[in-house]
Amino acid sequence: MRGWKLVLGYLNRYRWPLAGGIAALLVSNAAILTIPELFARGMKAIEEPFNRGDPVDVGRVGHFALLALGVAVLSATGNFFKRYLIVGTSRRVEADMRRDLFRHIEKLPLHYYDQTRTGDLLSRATADIEAVRMAIGPSIMYLADAVLKSVGVLVLMLVINAELTLWALSPLVGIAIGLIFFAPRIQRASRAVQDGVAAISARTQESFAGGRVVRTFATEDFENAELDLLGREYLDRNVALARVRGATTAWTAFMGATAAALTLFVGGRQIIDGEFTISRLIQFNSYQAILIWPMIAFGWVLALIQRGRAGLERIQEIMSLDLEADDGTVDAPRRGHVEVRDLTFAYGDEPVLRDIAFDLPAGRTLGIVGATGSGKSTIVSLLTRLYDPPRGTMRIDGTDVHDLTLDRLRRAVTIVPQEAFLFSATLRENILHGRPDATDAQLDAAVEDARLAADLPQLPDGLDTVVGERGVTLSGGQKQRATLARALISDAPILVLDDSLSAVDSETETAILHNLRRVREGRTAIIVAHRISALRDADHILLLRDGHIAEQGTHDELVALDGEYARIARAQALEEEIEAIDR
Repeated sequence: MRGWKLVLGYLNRYRWPLAGGIAALLVSNAAILTIPELFARGMKAIEEPFNRGDPVDVGRVGHFALLALGVAVLSATGNFFKRYLIVGTSRRVEADMRRDLFRHIEKLPLHYYDQTRTGDLLSRATADIEAVRMAIGPSIMYLADAVLKSVGVLVLMLVINAELTLWALSPLVGIAIGLIFFAPRIQRASRAVQDGVAAISARTQESFAGGRVVRTFATEDFENAELDLLGREYLDRNVALARVRGATTAWTAFMGATAAALTLFVGGRQIIDGEFTISRLIQFNSYQAILIWPMIAFGWVLALIQRGRAGLERIQEIMSLDLEADDGTVDAPRRGHVEVRDLTFAYGDEPVLRDIAFDLPAGRTLGIVGATGSGKSTIVSLLTRLYDPPRGTMRIDGTDVHDLTLDRLRRAVTIVPQEAFLFSATLRENILHGRPDATDAQLDAAVEDARLAADLPQLPDGLDTVVGERGVTLSGGQKQRATLARALISDAPILVLDDSLSAVDSETETAILHNLRRVREGRTAIIVAHRISALRDADHILLLRDGHIAEQGTHDELVALDGEYARIARAQALEEEIEAIDR
């Protein structure tokens, strides 16, 4: 029920166009119900003179024919506006719902994305919303049309012949029983179909996104087999839905045909007994023919509503999730002084960080090094509240990160991630993503500082080259330097490099680090790296082991300590010497 309340909220925004559509529907139905009466009068104008042996007044018959034509034009006009206004309203609701769903998904906590497949989200934002649109657009239109037609036709049929009407309506009981029987089955089958769409979308998206991995390991046959299996399951679910929907339609049509047969039998006997006339039977039969469509429509609308209900349930599952907490009120930090005190954090039961503490004054550089899984990237994620740290453990400019407005906090901390992500747009648009108003001079400076300028002549259109989905047309090093340029062009007081130079060679890394010394002036910097060379100039260095700080100090102090950091430094220095000899 909560889901339908959500839909009613959207419909309320467009209540006037919807009301106009209902008004047009009333006009259309009133017109269409007038035509059998005009037809009956025309038939009577022929029947009565003919029975008396008098000539038929052709002009009078033509008068009724012209009236019927005019009423048909009015009905057609009403039909146009009812569809335009009601279905148009459903399209506007669809757009609003998709926009709100997208915004809601964007603000969900990061752990939700860790547990949910992208294809499933795509299915909910496309197929499920389309199912809801059908339930509130065509369904509303056809249901209102069917109800109004049914009421109008029943009143007119009762006026013409009450006894015959009761006989004609007796099969409606069978239709009602059929709808009660089929409704839950349609809903279950519809939900299964939409779950199947989500599974196919998710698998297809993963296969396309991992296309290089598939080709590298020559697993095309495996991927095809997996998709074939999902496709067969989806086919079976659709066939099951078609079976129950077909049974619903067939049952409704059979009951309609039964009603027509009863009308012919009972009405024919009344004519024989002189209790009824042929012209009135024709009029009655015309109304009954109009009534058959609502009978069929009820079954079809039921299927649409049940499918929309299933889609709405899946949408509501997301819309009911709590958004990322954003209860901060303090404006963005301006200096960039980072303090961490007694930070212990766990994704599950086992802590991944234990008793982390450091004080990074504004404008200084902190280096973090450690083995994979030691917690380096977790500190970065907590700093921007991608995951929430315990209150009181992280401060920026003296303010707890929980008290900073979330949007401003993340604008104040620019992160260059290890896994470079680029949008399927031009290289220029990707670099300007975080600062669209940057000048050409600022863009050129960022490209130069990231050591990307030398690669531009190799690209077909330079900065205007479309890089493809996830930057697929660029090398790993080019993607990392592009994301670095995107961070450097921002004006954030805190710059975080999360092992973001791992895909570039040591010579390029040295040149980039040289440029970063100048760029970092006045900025607080946190450099997470595996290579000691990236941390030499840091004002303070943390070596993490199993989630806690094992060693800390400057580069020279840690080398002099002759501990784990020193061993890593010696090993990497030896590797660099070997690489230099090989070159």
